[in-house]
Amino acid sequence: MVDTDAFERRLADALRRYADEVSVAVDAAEVAHKVALDHPRRGAIDGRRLVSLGWLGHRLWAPVPILLVVGLLFALTVSSMQVGAPWDLRGPAAPHPTPTATASPAPVATTNGGGDKYVTGTMSFSPVENGTETKVGNVTQLRGLVFTGAWTMNDARVNATGIARLSVDEYTDVCSEWGTMRLENANGAWEGTVTAGAWNGGEATNFSGWLVGSGAYAGYSYYVHYWGSGYSYLAEGIIFQGSPPAP
Repeated sequence: MVDTDAFERRLADALRRYADEVSVAVDAAEVAHKVALDHPRRGAIDGRRLVSLGWLGHRLWAPVPILLVVGLLFALTVSSMQVGAPWDLRGPAAPHPTPTATASPAPVATTNGGGDKYVTGTMSFSPVENGTETKVGNVTQLRGLVFTGAWTMNDARVNATGIARLSVDEYTDVCSEWGTMRLENANGAWEGTVTAGAWNGGEATNFSGWLVGSGAYAGYSYYVHYWGSGYSYLAEGIIFQGSPPAP
């Protein structure tokens, strides 16, 4: 006749040793064995210790070895989720990098003031004439606006003061703008047309245009681009020997 008590003890010892090797947080063998021995409603059938389990409102009796195996499998499942599952669940996913916008052109060293160049810097405008205002439907038309400005650039050819004469159509919170611009310094001048888009009631602006050189800059063209708000702008452009492209 099989000694079931001896079998249960050997199984419990083996399960304890296995649980110790995998370092689970819960010693399932010990817990299940203790429940089997200490539960006040344990019973016995054919000399085997049983414990009472609740299942869907019914009372069931289960042999201790089965409880030990079930308990160990449950503990191993929990442990695998905590310390080495295929997807590590111990912490949140790495945060997504937050995208950043470039606030200004990349720094460029001062040029030698000759040849074809990419140029960067800053400029500022000041309004000197408000012009006229006419309401046409939902559009407010501003004409004859005049601004003066100063450019501080990394190329001496476009370090200059200037004047812009502009027209503006205001569409609720955005504007279209166009006009002429002339920049000038001691050695020559740049002159041509510019266009722009503006928003935030005209406070934020993005301008660009093609200017043709004269004086020491004859034969060269200057593509000017500036953007910003509050009449203070970042600027960049290119100077090259040749004519502006055809529209």
